[in-house]
Amino acid sequence: MNILSKINPQRSTVGLDIGNHSLKLVKLIHQKNGYFLEATGIKELPPGTIEGTDIKKRDVLIDSISKLVNQCDPDITDVVIAMAGHSIISDKITFKNETDEAAEEMILWEAGQRSPFDVDDITLDYKILHRRVDANEMEVLLVAAKNDIMKNYIDLVYEAHLRPVIVDVDAFAINNCYALETADMPQDGVTALVNIGHDLTNVTFIKDGIYHSTRDISTAGDYFNKILQRNLGLSPEDAAMLIKGKNTTSFDNSKFQQSIEFAAEEMSSGIDLAFSYFKSSTKSDMIDRIILSGGGAYIPNIIDFLAKRHQTTVQVSNPLAFLQYDPGLFGNLEPESISALLTVAVGLALRKVDD
Repeated sequence: MNILSKINPQRSTVGLDIGNHSLKLVKLIHQKNGYFLEATGIKELPPGTIEGTDIKKRDVLIDSISKLVNQCDPDITDVVIAMAGHSIISDKITFKNETDEAAEEMILWEAGQRSPFDVDDITLDYKILHRRVDANEMEVLLVAAKNDIMKNYIDLVYEAHLRPVIVDVDAFAINNCYALETADMPQDGVTALVNIGHDLTNVTFIKDGIYHSTRDISTAGDYFNKILQRNLGLSPEDAAMLIKGKNTTSFDNSKFQQSIEFAAEEMSSGIDLAFSYFKSSTKSDMIDRIILSGGGAYIPNIIDFLAKRHQTTVQVSNPLAFLQYDPGLFGNLEPESISALLTVAVGLALRKVDD
C-alpha cells in the first residue's frame, strides 16, 4: 500500500485528441484547488494519415502516437480519447417521466429510432439532464456511436501500448473547457462553441450554461487551405503556413483577404443552418457569443469576420489560462498561440477516471 498516496491523493488524467491533421496530448493532475498541467504536446500527422473517419496509414499513426507519448511522459499508460464527426450523433430529447427501468427502455428504443445507423451497428448511451416534475417531463441527452469506427480507434490505441479508459465525444470535451473557463462567471443566453478542425467544424450550442446540441459543418481548415491554393496559386504547405499567420512566400494580400472571407462566408452559412435547427427547439433568436477552438481559431481575420457576420462577440478559447503549470513547459512558445488547439485534449483530461 502506498500510504503517501492515500494521505495526499493526486489523480491525473491524460487526454489524447486524435485529429485528422495532428495529435494533441494533455496530462492534468487533479488538485483540490484546480488543475496542474504536467505534460502536453502536439504532433502533426503526415498528409493522408486519416481521411474523414478512415485511418489510411495505421502504422504511421501508431508510431506518431507513441512518439508523442514518449515526448510528453513515457510512463503514460491510460488515456481518454474522443469520437467526432459522422461516426457519432448526439441529441437532446424530451420524454414523459417514467420509472427508471421504464425510462431506460423507452429512451434506448427512441434512440434506436432516431439514429441514421442500423441499431445493430451502434453503441447507445444516454444521460438524464433534467426532470420537470410539474410538467411530468425529463430532458435526455442521447449519444449513438458506430461500433466499427469506435472499435477501430480503441484497437489502435491498444496497439500503441496505451489503455483507453474513457471514450468521450469531442463536443462534450469542448463543453468541459467552456465550463472550466466560465466557472466563476456563468453566462446566460446562447453560446456557440465553434471548433474548427482540419476536415470538420463542430458547432455546439450552450443555452444558459447548459449543453443543448451539436451540429457538424463540412467547411473547416482544409477548405480554407484549398481556397488559398486555388486563388493564390500556392502549394498546400505554403497555404497552411499563411493560415497559421506565417509568411513563407510572397502573395497578393488583397486576394488573400478575399479568399479568407469567401471561405469564412461558407462556414457562416453552415453556422446559420445549425442555428436554425437550434432555434426550432428553443425561443432564442440570436447567438449571444461565439467561442472558437481548434487550429482554425487562429485563421487570420476570422474573429473580426464572424463578429461582423453574426453580429455578436467572438473570442478564442484559452483553457491554458485556467490551469497551473511550470512556465518552462512551453519554452519560448507563447501558450496563448496554441491554447485553442488543445481545447479538446484539455476537455478530455478534465474527466475524472476512477481507480
